[in-house]
Amino acid sequence: MSLIQFLHILMARRMILLVCFVTSVVVAGAVASFLPPRYTAKTRVLMDIIKPDPVTGLMVSGRDPRAFIRTQIELIQDYRVATDVVDRLGWPNNPAVIASWQAETGGVGDIRRWGAERIIAGTTATTIANANILEISYEAPSPEAARAIATLLREAYIDANLRFTVDSAGRTAEWYREQTDRALAALTAAERAKTRFEQQNQIVMTGEGEAETAKLTSLQGSLLAARGAQTTQQFAAAQQGSTSPVVDQLKIQLAQITDQIQQAAGTLGVEHPSYKALVARKNLLERQLSTESASARSAGASSSNVSRQSLASLEAEYNAQRAKVLSMKDTLNELTQLQREVDLRREQYQSAATKAAELRLQSSVSESGLVVLGDAIGSNTPSFPNWPQVWGLSAGFGLALGVALSLLVELLGRRVRGPEDLGFAAKVPVLAVIADAPRSALRQMVREWLTRRGMAGGTMKPAE
Repeated sequence: MSLIQFLHILMARRMILLVCFVTSVVVAGAVASFLPPRYTAKTRVLMDIIKPDPVTGLMVSGRDPRAFIRTQIELIQDYRVATDVVDRLGWPNNPAVIASWQAETGGVGDIRRWGAERIIAGTTATTIANANILEISYEAPSPEAARAIATLLREAYIDANLRFTVDSAGRTAEWYREQTDRALAALTAAERAKTRFEQQNQIVMTGEGEAETAKLTSLQGSLLAARGAQTTQQFAAAQQGSTSPVVDQLKIQLAQITDQIQQAAGTLGVEHPSYKALVARKNLLERQLSTESASARSAGASSSNVSRQSLASLEAEYNAQRAKVLSMKDTLNELTQLQREVDLRREQYQSAATKAAELRLQSSVSESGLVVLGDAIGSNTPSFPNWPQVWGLSAGFGLALGVALSLLVELLGRRVRGPEDLGFAAKVPVLAVIADAPRSALRQMVREWLTRRGMAGGTMKPAE
């Protein structure tokens, strides 16, 4: 079907098109005028998703902000929040509301549930683009009611958000408290078993381990230190015997007397009294040097003997302690296992107790992370009916309905309304048109324009 054929049909069925258009506009206007007006109030809440949790330190931005925001939108339209608003409005005790509920449901069901459904039906929650701001909207028959319910929705949502967080932390804290009690009981039992074993075997487990093993470790360290120091002590003893200050002084004096004797022998002679006195002095110094050297060597040997005796005693004590520890190996291994059990139970108890304390603190917080941005704002101009929207939609619907009915009627009773229909039906070009009535200049210009662009469905030639 060409455009000109379509226009012919619409012109022929213009009354259907006009009736549908007028009827749609009139009916829409009448219905909209009879429906009660509705007013919209809006309130906004800032979601602080960057601020960390005061207890856990977690931030919403570190998780999935989109899922968090979607959850908040669903929470606003949740039955718990809506039911809380119903209770705050006092609808269950309002005679007018009770009468409406009975008239609508026949008194069947829960009035709080019914009121919550009406609250949810008028509630809309959206986020402001490129911002962490949540906008809550509510429609009501009056602007005052819309603002009041929007404010209550915001308060109920904030309270529910905080309550969900606190209740969840409280339930988890209770579970961790039970785990803490169990861990404490297990720790007490493990400590009692260890203490009983120590008493039965006369063994003491200190902070550094079992006492006998700790003593063996200490003796081993002392023995290694003594062995390392033995060589140093022997060298010091030998050095003490050869480098005594008294011996050194006597050697110097002896060397001086020897020089004097040699000089006296050349000048005075060997029979001179002075020479003989020097010789007697030399003999005395030699005897003193021999005596002092023997004393120094004796002192060094005594110190070395003491060192060797101490090392031997330390080795004997170490060997005895090692034999004792080796004989108690099985007992010590069992005690070590009991100590490991105690350490494990203590670690479990401390971890559970720390987590329980953290959750108890989280369950007592009063900060929801939501900031109220002013009071609810509502307009005195009704948001419904929106007359420009009503007229536009009704006009569009009427035109679409008129076009559809016109085409349907035309298909049911097809007629030839121009040469284009003949060419379309016969599948041959139209050579000439014999007009029985003069055409208007405007219609002729439109036809020629459409014909030149091939939109008329066939070739026309004016009659000569």
